[in-house]
Amino acid sequence: MKLQYLGHSAFRIETDKGISILIDPFVDKNPLAPLKSAQLTADYIVITHAHGDHLGDTLSIAKKGKTTLIGVGELMSMLADKGYQTHALQIGGAFDFEFGRVKLVQALHGNQTPDGRYAGLAAGAVLTIEGKNLYHCGDTGIFGDMKLIGEMHPINCLLIPIGGNYTMDISDAVWAVDLIQPKLAIPMHYNTFPVIKCDPQEFVAKIEAKGYQGKVMQYGETIAI
Repeated sequence: MKLQYLGHSAFRIETDKGISILIDPFVDKNPLAPLKSAQLTADYIVITHAHGDHLGDTLSIAKKGKTTLIGVGELMSMLADKGYQTHALQIGGAFDFEFGRVKLVQALHGNQTPDGRYAGLAAGAVLTIEGKNLYHCGDTGIFGDMKLIGEMHPINCLLIPIGGNYTMDISDAVWAVDLIQPKLAIPMHYNTFPVIKCDPQEFVAKIEAKGYQGKVMQYGETIAI
């Protein structure tokens, strides 16, 4: 599969069979995003939580009746009421889709829609595609069960927030990598706003000093997983 970074916490996955999956597609109001919603399509969109910088441009990208939206039940109920095709999960729940398996895991964070409605629990997501596990942490602080997640689902690629203020900062994210022990760790959720400004190369240097592999993906860059 191929992984493309769209800025902030937004990623695009394309499977070897040509199925496209977006995660948290916040692009139109993100000045760092290399692509905007009019340039994106998706067969599936995974939404970790409903904050505006994660739910983002989901509804502009999704095609009613064609794009399947995946996330926690409360948020999916709201989106289904708008006519979108959804698949509701809850924390610890998983489902096998045509491209692979999606399992929601906990995230320590709030969750409400941009207009202030409660949207269920915030989540991270483990996607198992073509025999590899990709863990998108969503917005979260560090928590001990990250170790359990890594043991249950050996992580090939970790997408981890480092910007601080709303999530882990670099120091906590380095601790989290020690818990999860991924083959590759990619930082996200930094530099989009002044309050989460940091140097992602510092994170990579610190985890590589511990023997892990890290990579700062450039905006728009695509890599093979």
